[in-house]
Amino acid sequence: MCAAFPFAFAARIVTLTPDVADVVVELGGTKDVVGREMASTNPVLKNVPSIGLFHGLSVEPIAARKPTLVLGSWMAQPASIYANLNRVGIMAVNVAPKEDINGYAVGIRKVGQLIGKSSEANALASRWLSQVKEMPRTGKRYLISYDGRYVSGRGTAADELIRRAGGINAAAAIEGMKPMSREAWLAAKPDIILIAERNQKLVGGIQGLAKRPEIAASPAVKQNKIYFMPSNDLFRFGLNTPQVISKLYKLAQ
Repeated sequence: MCAAFPFAFAARIVTLTPDVADVVVELGGTKDVVGREMASTNPVLKNVPSIGLFHGLSVEPIAARKPTLVLGSWMAQPASIYANLNRVGIMAVNVAPKEDINGYAVGIRKVGQLIGKSSEANALASRWLSQVKEMPRTGKRYLISYDGRYVSGRGTAADELIRRAGGINAAAAIEGMKPMSREAWLAAKPDIILIAERNQKLVGGIQGLAKRPEIAASPAVKQNKIYFMPSNDLFRFGLNTPQVISKLYKLAQ
């Protein structure tokens, strides 16, 4: 956040990422949102015009909404979108540059400062941090994949969710979100496999995954522990992260 930016209430807000959109809504800024990223599933924003997907943003659709403030997180790509918007005179702030739990809480507070809701944001961030507690260790190996190929390695939001849920990331040998070879899938021996819900048909559902040679012998298949969950729950932090952690922990029981 640039110190030169005034923390004044902004009447026309564009949200670049779904995590930040949810915070703006939670803090009571819904009526001021004039543009939102397409993957934002918050129902109160369904009629707000889209400015594109967070992984392929450009200045023109955002500028067309005539915003006085643009807010987003590390999810917004290209990362230069913030600088590009500021270069054309549009105040754009990356409120959560880092993909970590503390960074998300800091982001909540920054959003509050920028939309004139500091006290509400401070209370929300403190409450959220108190709820993202670490669950008891289960020793279960989780493998979280977007599409049955790309997996969440160390340093990702999914990696932190697994740890907080008491588990072990079976893809910890990989850094970031990357494709994993068949040999690596076989060696991972996951107890629990989670795939982005939107790709359920792409991978052939549970039966399709279970038939793959590199997965068929895994404990996850033998114990019927393959699940599909919303991408917004698995690959980023959000206001519902405490509930997601609890859900992942229960899958190990």
